Amino acid sequence: MAEARSLARERGIALYLVGGAVRDLLLGRSSADVDLVVETDAAGFAGELARRLGGTLKLHGKFGTAVLETPDGGKLDVATARAEDYDRPGALPRVRPGGIEDDLARRDFTVNAMALEIARAKTPRFLDPFDGAADLRRRLIRMLHPRSPVDDPTRAFRAVRYANRLEFRIESRTRGWIRAAVREGVLDGVSGDRLRREIALLFSERNPADAARAMDALGLAAAVHPGLRFDARAARRLRAAERTAEKEGPRASWLVYLLAWMGETSEAAADAVAGRLSLPGRPARIVRAWPRTERALSAADRESPSKLGAKLEGLSDDEVIAAAAMLPPPARRRLLAARRALPDLQLRIRGKDLVAAGVPPGPAIGRALSATLMARRDGAIRPEEELAFALEAARS
Repeated sequence: MAEARSLARERGIALYLVGGAVRDLLLGRSSADVDLVVETDAAGFAGELARRLGGTLKLHGKFGTAVLETPDGGKLDVATARAEDYDRPGALPRVRPGGIEDDLARRDFTVNAMALEIARAKTPRFLDPFDGAADLRRRLIRMLHPRSPVDDPTRAFRAVRYANRLEFRIESRTRGWIRAAVREGVLDGVSGDRLRREIALLFSERNPADAARAMDALGLAAAVHPGLRFDARAARRLRAAERTAEKEGPRASWLVYLLAWMGETSEAAADAVAGRLSLPGRPARIVRAWPRTERALSAADRESPSKLGAKLEGLSDDEVIAAAAMLPPPARRRLLAARRALPDLQLRIRGKDLVAAGVPPGPAIGRALSATLMARRDGAIRPEEELAFALEAARS
């Protein structure tokens, strides 16, 4: 930051700290975002800054922005002040050069539309044309104008995310603007990729139940799929999923909360959700298979450990934790215990041991090993009894 100020002073240009960094500074929160704006060529400014700092530079010419990564792992976003125009709801904006006032006026919320001019004077000059500081004190998320959620419908999801993260309220007029935009069908024009990114960001932060409640109240959930509703049961599932993921799911992702939110659903609905969010590869397969997975694990309290273990084979943490969140506590504990035991239990014997004992190579060996593993999980045999059990299973 000091080197950026020095370079701006050498060039006699204004340099602004903007957006989330200013918001978090006023809130006394740490911030990983450092966004700088200049009213000249950001690429040239960032290029010289990268040379001085020994960093690497990535340019995004379409939007007049540059990302500078410093040798110590830090990151600076440098942008040219710009104005934006939208050809249609949900479209990416057309950008044109502008001043700092234009740049602040294009932002999503008042609390993100503040800036500090940090180069030309010893004392930073505070710019707050939309009373964002007052909204911080009132703990409000407020859009700048009625067309904001029409110009960029994903701002509605960001409103939920910031309100959830900061424990703020979404201002009443802003809620009305969002609901009106949703009724107009503006989300229909937003790509599945963009919707997925917004929901993934929402569910990557704390309190997914509150996020789902807010999305439902604003009509955002139904706009993704009518089956995504929020009620007391959904709240319990999401809270149980969050508690369980913190304890049991080091590899769990945001997808666990989407599954828990969906709850008991049909194959058609699961397929529609996966399609609307343009889920790629394995996440798409997980969501489409969720109705079958949930049904298969719904009787965890009545299954033997071996059968339960067999059903858990190959499932992700997301699927197991979401399924556990659907169950009453005793069955949930049983399912999670089976999951914890699954990777730790390995047979001492291998197929070659059965061959050496006289079993011909073939499918019988696989069946015998599977039966032996199930017997071990059930506690029916001890480790030293594996070979005798497997031989009997192979020959029966």
